[in-house]
Amino acid sequence: MLKLTRILRLPWLPLRKRVILNAAIGLLWLGIVVAATVWMIAYANTPDKTVSPPSNWPQASAVSRDNRFPTLLMFIHPHCPCSRASIGELALLIAHCQGRVNAHVFFLRPAEMDAEWALTDTWRSAAQIPRVTVHRDDAGREARLFHAETSGETELYDAKGVLVFHGGITISRGHSGDNPGRDVLQALLLDMPTQQTNTPVFGCSLFECTSREKR
Repeated sequence: MLKLTRILRLPWLPLRKRVILNAAIGLLWLGIVVAATVWMIAYANTPDKTVSPPSNWPQASAVSRDNRFPTLLMFIHPHCPCSRASIGELALLIAHCQGRVNAHVFFLRPAEMDAEWALTDTWRSAAQIPRVTVHRDDAGREARLFHAETSGETELYDAKGVLVFHGGITISRGHSGDNPGRDVLQALLLDMPTQQTNTPVFGCSLFECTSREKR
């Protein structure tokens, strides 16, 4: 940018051409800023892909399901910045529904990574939430078993092991605040009426993101 500015100040360039060129560069720069802003907004509000989880609790899961309470599962990529908001929303949900749910958060650890790779600030934040059990999901076994594809993906199974909710609990990527996912889960856990059982998931891909990191 400095070199370009020096060129535009060269005395041999006619004033009118300098004005026109400066205006053109200004418009180009403005266009770039606007395009980048639009892209960022669109990205933040575009949910990632998901597939339907098992309709009944998989018997092969390593998690012991409590038949007295619903069980909530959340799957997290430990290095996804968007997922900090998901953990924050989970903390609010648990605070409003104390004693009504057992929650488990699974942090992906690819087979090629050491154990410390998953122990991020997001892990530590999740571990501080009461009645939430944090797991290291080695090789993504549990994520694959429950068909989780996106960081922040959340599933709720009732006390009988039947799937009653699947989706995300943020309004967009990395944004905390009131959102349909948390509202639906809170209604289900407090035995309030709700028609909704699915919400979009905003987050990084659990497995594709990890593949890019390894490259």
